[in-house]
Amino acid sequence: MAGIRFSELTDRFAANLERLSATVIRDRTRDDTRPARMRVLTSGGASDCLLFLWAVTHGGGRMRPEDERRIQLTNVAGIPLRPGQRTVLGGWSEEFGVWVFWDARRHVRFSSKSPSLQVGSMCLEQAGRVGLATYLRKSATGLEVVAAVAPDSLLWYVHEGHQLHNAEDDAAAVDMLVEATAEEEREFLDETASEVITARRYDLVETVRAYRDAKFRPAVLRAYSYRCAVCQCALKLVDAAHIIPVADPQSTDDITNGIALCRLHHGAFDNGLLGVQSNYCVVVNSDHQRHLTQLGLDTGIDRFRDGLPAKITVPASIEVRPDPRKLLLGLRCRQWPDTFIA
Repeated sequence: MAGIRFSELTDRFAANLERLSATVIRDRTRDDTRPARMRVLTSGGASDCLLFLWAVTHGGGRMRPEDERRIQLTNVAGIPLRPGQRTVLGGWSEEFGVWVFWDARRHVRFSSKSPSLQVGSMCLEQAGRVGLATYLRKSATGLEVVAAVAPDSLLWYVHEGHQLHNAEDDAAAVDMLVEATAEEEREFLDETASEVITARRYDLVETVRAYRDAKFRPAVLRAYSYRCAVCQCALKLVDAAHIIPVADPQSTDDITNGIALCRLHHGAFDNGLLGVQSNYCVVVNSDHQRHLTQLGLDTGIDRFRDGLPAKITVPASIEVRPDPRKLLLGLRCRQWPDTFIA
């Protein structure tokens, strides 16, 4: 990807976010000039971003380490920091299929000799394999945390992942925290007697925990080809629903506890009007329907029922289909009548 146009990188960045169901509002008056300006909207909030992106390549000739990858900071004199805006400094590695981000705060000013920022190839390989990896590099202001994320985690990075750049002393723990149990998280927090370090580690644990939570949604949407399992609608109106409600202790973020549903059918699923049985049959809760009638809120119920298929459309891969046992438990958790639990 050496020589790729900046506008193509920003197009890829925006498209990646939109596939994750974000709404992206772009300032297209400066498509070929860094930085690009972009507002990223989700149900959880908004982030106004300044984007400085380059292709991640080996570069540097035979004198550079074989395992080194880098971005070359061309056509900019510095990386500005502006109140109310998130400055994103990074690039795309076609080789490993991941995004890579440096700490913009450390590169406000630099030499006009087209400097480069480095990262190790093992970090990029790991991010491509597990979704997230960090790398420590020396900078003029001390150790800098470089974060590499798979495309499924880009939206998480934009909203929350930038906090990783504050973890200079604990970056090596990110690998452990990605798969950590609650007990391992507590041990990580308790092994230091310093309140300051404990507070900093707490922020890191929360950041990585949010990363784990964020992996569920794109994995489910991808399994269902970004279409609703009930009506096959796409249109960026599809969510990842938990079959066993999140509040239940038995709920997990395993993909077999997920189902892709449009916003209409997701709402009906969560409030117990719409259900999916263990044989994937779609059912409507007659008790809930009667309650809606009593409240005078049953307008549209006939059209709703008539539009339902006999069964949901499940993914082709058996490994990612809803677990029948979870479907049964999900109905029980939502207090469906026993006659429907099959």
